[in-house]
Amino acid sequence: MSKRSAIWLLVLCLVFVLAGCSSDAGQTAVPADPGEEPSGQAENGYDFPDIRFFDASLLDGSASTGEELFAGKDVTVINCWATWCPPCLEEMDELAAFAKTLPDNVQLITYCVDGTQHRDECSRVLEEAGFEGTTMISANGDFTTLIEQMQYVPTTLFVDSVGCQLCDSLIGSPTDLAAAYTECINAGLKSLGKGTL
Repeated sequence: MSKRSAIWLLVLCLVFVLAGCSSDAGQTAVPADPGEEPSGQAENGYDFPDIRFFDASLLDGSASTGEELFAGKDVTVINCWATWCPPCLEEMDELAAFAKTLPDNVQLITYCVDGTQHRDECSRVLEEAGFEGTTMISANGDFTTLIEQMQYVPTTLFVDSVGCQLCDSLIGSPTDLAAAYTECINAGLKSLGKGTL
């Protein structure tokens, strides 16, 4: 390989690495595995599998199932994030504030993808943001399948009372989190024949 070809290859690699973390519509996302290089732009609306059957460990030390987590709620918003993800951390205050505005039939929970390894940091981030909801730090079953397919964090899912997806997922941090989440929640509620927010 000539010196000129090697330089062009290096420049091309740097362009891909620097541009790979951005996504559409003013959103940002980072690879879900911190050891991975960005593989391109994250896409809005990736169709993940339903997450009906799983057991989860929660940040507070308790255990739950998907059935228990989603029961009694028309829509559950699941924000998947990581302690090493700058866009995740930047949106946490807004996420916590939005969660407090939701009616009784809608809830927002989080899943910290590295929560088992970084429990104290996960707790600190959520406490500083004022998030008072449920946070999962590990899960098996259908949730494992979902996590294996997840390429970027933050990724946010919208599911019904049994874990079936109601609309496309949001990948990255929306410019206006409350507006983007409300739009997805309302789409889910409408599909269930319920009143919107």
